[in-house]
Amino acid sequence: MLNRWPLFLVVLCAAMPGCSGDTGGPVLAEVSGTVSYQGKPLAGANLTMISAGGHLSTGSTSSDGKFTMTTAGRPGVPLGKAKVGVVKVSVPTAKIDATSMKPEDMQKMQTAGGGKAKDLESKSEIPEKYAQPDRSGFVADVVADVKKNVFTFDLVD
Repeated sequence: MLNRWPLFLVVLCAAMPGCSGDTGGPVLAEVSGTVSYQGKPLAGANLTMISAGGHLSTGSTSSDGKFTMTTAGRPGVPLGKAKVGVVKVSVPTAKIDATSMKPEDMQKMQTAGGGKAKDLESKSEIPEKYAQPDRSGFVADVVADVKKNVFTFDLVD
């Protein structure tokens, strides 16, 4: 008698989303590029691209301002126009000399937020208009030819 389990498993796997390589998501194309601010590469910035279909793609810049984008953990951005947002935030740290502090002083600081909570607020290092893809003025037209999906975003004050 022929064992049909292997054939059944192959057919079942092919019918399941993701098992046959089809993720059921939008068609993506690789997207990369560079972000600069005031003529210099912008390191440590986060990018978002929102496609016309509402898909969110994300990326981060390296020390030389270069980025690549991903969508839902997959490399690339859905084909078509995508609005672009760029955010670069600094988070200052408190400088505290704990060597001369008593344990009760440390406990007070901890419960009071260090007494310098406003000094620890994050601040945008670039104009905030770039944070909102709808207001940044940047649009990426993503096409199937990945050679054309290399974008440069020059931020100015």
